[in-house]
Amino acid sequence: MSAPKLRFNCFLLREGLPSFEMALRTQYRPGGQSAMTRLSPSAGAPDGCVAYFATKSDSIPPWSRSLSPLFTALESVRSVSHRLVIFLPVDERVFAVCFGYGSSSLEWSWIEPNFGLLFASRAYNTLALNEIRSRRIDPSARTQSVQIPNRTGIRDFDVELEGEFIRRVVGELDDGCEIEGLGAVVATDSVAFKTETDLYEVRRVLKRMLDTVGINDAREELRFIDALEPLRSNAEVTADLEKLLALSLFGDRATKQSTPTNEDVANLDPLILSFAPPDDLTIENVHLIRLKRGDEIAFMQEMNIPSLLDGLSEFRGSLGRTALKDIKVMAIDSDGNPASQSTPLKNWLIFEAASEDKRYLLTLGKWFALAESYARQLDHDLAEIEDVTSLLNLRDWVKSEETPEESGENGYNKRAARNRDDLVVLDTDTISSVGDQIEACDLLHRGGHLIHVKKWSDSQTLSHLFSQGYVSATTLTEDADYRLAFIEKVISLSPSFEEVARTAPTKVTYAIAVTGTRPIPDSLPTFSKVNLRGFVRKLRRMQVHPSVARIQMRD
Repeated sequence: MSAPKLRFNCFLLREGLPSFEMALRTQYRPGGQSAMTRLSPSAGAPDGCVAYFATKSDSIPPWSRSLSPLFTALESVRSVSHRLVIFLPVDERVFAVCFGYGSSSLEWSWIEPNFGLLFASRAYNTLALNEIRSRRIDPSARTQSVQIPNRTGIRDFDVELEGEFIRRVVGELDDGCEIEGLGAVVATDSVAFKTETDLYEVRRVLKRMLDTVGINDAREELRFIDALEPLRSNAEVTADLEKLLALSLFGDRATKQSTPTNEDVANLDPLILSFAPPDDLTIENVHLIRLKRGDEIAFMQEMNIPSLLDGLSEFRGSLGRTALKDIKVMAIDSDGNPASQSTPLKNWLIFEAASEDKRYLLTLGKWFALAESYARQLDHDLAEIEDVTSLLNLRDWVKSEETPEESGENGYNKRAARNRDDLVVLDTDTISSVGDQIEACDLLHRGGHLIHVKKWSDSQTLSHLFSQGYVSATTLTEDADYRLAFIEKVISLSPSFEEVARTAPTKVTYAIAVTGTRPIPDSLPTFSKVNLRGFVRKLRRMQVHPSVARIQMRD
């Protein structure tokens, strides 16, 4: 009779671990407040493996406490929790195999992040996935979780994974991975799989996974997992990045120690700084956001940086890197009860900073470096997009020229077309398509360019811009009634543009207004670059020529 199968949840430990005890959090080490007991293995256990175990039965479940007045037998109910961690050597590395609450006993600075995801990106059959969870790395911080019971391909999920912090993937292994009988494998920082309760078999499986990560390249559909290189929390570059974040967030209130000592980090240009809730928060339950530092408490009315800074103004003194950890943030519902866990401020921020050579990102409290090879390829792809700044010669966006009648984007478009016979303004002229109002473009150029204009204020604005250009081109191509209405509208505005309108869409131009000397698209945030590349590829497949133009913004 074969041994029963269990799900083994395995974390790869970092190299250089001085002892197994160091991989446990302080309170669970020998002599700690909740010390776990070291178990002596029998002769049948693999060489070098050691287990630590603890049990706890003194907590009262909330439902027992609230219902015991009605059912007195519930007064004696206690929750029982177990922790088991088996440290299993595999070649020159060590895995922590966890059961029950074992994973929460681990010291995360000794965990190799992303191991499960790195394995998934190399071994999964991308036509046989069950679940994908990811978080967009931009101010929207949109989290998506898609589950399909019957195995399917990534394209069938209808999700775009580039530009995403992928947190969990569940799927089946490709035939070439030579690990049979595991069924669905769950990949996060850890890797979880079902196999017989035989640690020798578990070790064989983990050995194969280690080899796969070391030898194979990531599959095309999952390669963005490899593009994000996790940084150690105790690394020098991480400390300097947090100083830069403190400097960017706290401004004049930042401590003198908030200046990065590493010159490369000090010279990074902050591209994104946004307040974004963690994934465990259901937004509709939130009434207030509470900020707490020691005995000091303040509240945020909205989930944005200005509201955060208003709340922090209630706190005394300067704020530095340590404040990112010491200030705890919690969502409060309309009844005054917690709607989220109380977690460090850093966990509620999205941050990106970049130079010509380096890009770093913070999301959900984790720091990543964008792999240089991926960044180079991304920049190479964007360099192939035609820059028509000189050709279109769009006027500067000068804030002082704005009037109540000509303000914002619409006012700029009117000024841009003034005294020019090669531009027609279509900014506010939406045309119906199957019930939707779609703007064909902001400006139509005599050379056939459908020009879409946006001021770069954040990546959400740019996402809308890139999508707008693609939707417009698609609708003009596929909706005959919309196309006819577009032609008639253009003729009514300028009869000399009739031929230009009839041949559209041949060219789509993204015109982005920026301050200072920022180059376009080189200086865009990572996700915006990825997003732009994606829409450019879609336009090219439609035989539409994409291009970019830079608009200079001035006060």
